[in-house]
Amino acid sequence: MAERELRPLVIARKLSFGSQSDAGAGTREILMTVLRTLKKQSDNPAAAFQNAPEKLSANPDLNIFQDVFQKTTEKE
Repeated sequence: MAERELRPLVIARKLSFGSQSDAGAGTREILMTVLRTLKKQSDNPAAAFQNAPEKLSANPDLNIFQDVFQKTTEKE
């Protein structure tokens, strides 16, 4: 199951010739982790991810992790 979860990322990395730097690879790892987690835990992962920077710029003291994953913690 874990290998199947990684398959889309591996294919995308192959088609785009991978990351050109270690920093780029690290950024891709973090973004894919957040997006895949949101996909499993949110009704609308794209909206949750897309709205996060706007909310953070409006309120710099906002706990962005709690805000983005709010629905997840409420379901439990």
